Amino acid sequence: MSKSFTFKLYLIFSTIAILMPTLFIILVQQKIIISFEKWEISNFIYFMFTIILLLAIIVNKIIRVYIKLKQMKSNLNIGDRKYSNDVKLIDGESLFNEIDKINRSIRILKFENSILYDTAFAIYNMASIQELLDTILVRLVTHTNADFGLIFLLEKDELKLKSHSNVLYEELEKTTFRIGEGLVGWKFYKGQGLLTDDVQKDFRYIRCISDTRGQITIPIKMHEKILGVLVLGSKKDSDFGESDFKLINTISGEIGLAINNAKLTAKLQKENQNNQRLFELTKRITSSMNLEEVSNMGIKIVTEIIEVHSCTLGIFDKVDENKINVISSYGDDKKGLEFSGTVEEAFKKKHMAEIKTDKVYIYSIPLLSKESCMGILHINTKNKLTIEEIELINGTITPLTSALENAFLYKNVERLATRDGLTGVYNHRYFQDMLDEYIIKVQKDENDLSMAMIDIDNFKKYNDTYGHPVGDLLLKKVVEVMRSILRDEDVIFRYGGDEFTIILPYTNSEDAGAIMEQIKNIISDYKFEIGDKEEETEETALDVEVIKESMFKSEKLFNSNIFKKWISEKVGLSKSKSISNTFNITISVGISSLVDVNYDKEMLIKNADKASLKSKRNGKNQVTIWKPELNMD
Repeated sequence: MSKSFTFKLYLIFSTIAILMPTLFIILVQQKIIISFEKWEISNFIYFMFTIILLLAIIVNKIIRVYIKLKQMKSNLNIGDRKYSNDVKLIDGESLFNEIDKINRSIRILKFENSILYDTAFAIYNMASIQELLDTILVRLVTHTNADFGLIFLLEKDELKLKSHSNVLYEELEKTTFRIGEGLVGWKFYKGQGLLTDDVQKDFRYIRCISDTRGQITIPIKMHEKILGVLVLGSKKDSDFGESDFKLINTISGEIGLAINNAKLTAKLQKENQNNQRLFELTKRITSSMNLEEVSNMGIKIVTEIIEVHSCTLGIFDKVDENKINVISSYGDDKKGLEFSGTVEEAFKKKHMAEIKTDKVYIYSIPLLSKESCMGILHINTKNKLTIEEIELINGTITPLTSALENAFLYKNVERLATRDGLTGVYNHRYFQDMLDEYIIKVQKDENDLSMAMIDIDNFKKYNDTYGHPVGDLLLKKVVEVMRSILRDEDVIFRYGGDEFTIILPYTNSEDAGAIMEQIKNIISDYKFEIGDKEEETEETALDVEVIKESMFKSEKLFNSNIFKKWISEKVGLSKSKSISNTFNITISVGISSLVDVNYDKEMLIKNADKASLKSKRNGKNQVTIWKPELNMD
């Protein structure tokens, strides 16, 4: 038995020898037990037995505590030896040594648990994955007393610096490593950590921070998958111990799991944000019936969810499907769309087509409507689209296509409701609504507005003589003349039968009169010549109208020779009816001004009608301007 252990036993028994009498004296004084003078032999025997029993209990407890500490150390698996549960007390020095080892092990466990707790806390309270990386790195640098810390994560085929602690970014000499390059890339490739006392002596080392000596380089793993590399550095030789290395190596898996979970969380959050944004934008798209607004909103959605160089939305022409009408665009590409390349492929194959050029990636996504392709979404991007981005775009295509269909349908219905089916100009109902709007606008600006009422002279005679198809075509010809002379802001309406009205905004009656004089003269100078022609009985009036309409659209307004030839060949509708005649179309025009009627809508229409009747009564083929001082009745 060693002297140290003998001294410790002596110290224990001496303490007991002092404490026990003291305890009995206190008990006697408190009259809990009788005084020593009155003790009998049985009391002394009982006293000795009690002392021996207490010593046995104390020694037994010490042995049990020693064995328990051995078992705890064995279960913790700390050190290079495996401890048996059947540990025997050898001496007191080994007992105290084991207690000291257990305390150190407990401190290490507390250190590890602290890092794990901080990591878990950061995961559940982070605002971003960057915050998680920064938090982990700061904790590790603090607990290991490292001079700096770096975290590299794999992106594509490179390890890129994502977080740095206790060092300025400007002090970093290298922030990217290829796999296998330097200690960082090499340890990633090998999948094993490395504790280096002096990196300057390692030929694989590539400097990131000057004056680096000691370094811990450990791959960050998530199960068997390596996500990146953790670097803790010191500017002193052998500044890191084996325990530091083992600790960091042990928790690297937890760090990898935390990073992976953070990435998944960030991805889910981004998907949720995108879905929420798509939902809101889709609601706005589907709630609109305006074609321009819908198309612009569709372009806006695409440019918000992905980074594009240019984006174009085109609709295939109903007459010529190889022609694409661009209705909305974004970016610098103003060339429009041609039916070739990816556009043609997407149209024919009914799925997305892509191609890479020297500068950009080109994508064409078809807008499919009931198995037919109504349009193309054409995108140019600097980088190749990811699967996630393609899914987001596809998520917008269906509601965008439906919204465009609804907008086209609404536009057609609106056209039918507001347009005259024969001439294509606005109808009488829309005239009333639009005139109200114009009056409010010009009255607010304290400006003028004029209205012209046009009546075709002797129109009933043309219908009775040449038939309604010819009369209809003459109405179209009058509209064609008026459109060729009027300004862009002037609006034509078919008021009823052979009557038309024109709204001329910001125009006084004199200027309106000059415009209408020009229209009247052109129409009156045009001669309609009809030669002898017997028409075939099989040809219907509807066929004649369709043919004549196409001729009117394709020929020049004043090509009288062609018109004469056409009339002589096509105008007759009865085999037994022979026509040989020449006629002119004339119009009677009445004009009134808002200023003259103090912005009264009903008086404006009434006075223009009065002026038109005055033109008829004065011999027709005239333009009459209503004046307050004139009596038009």
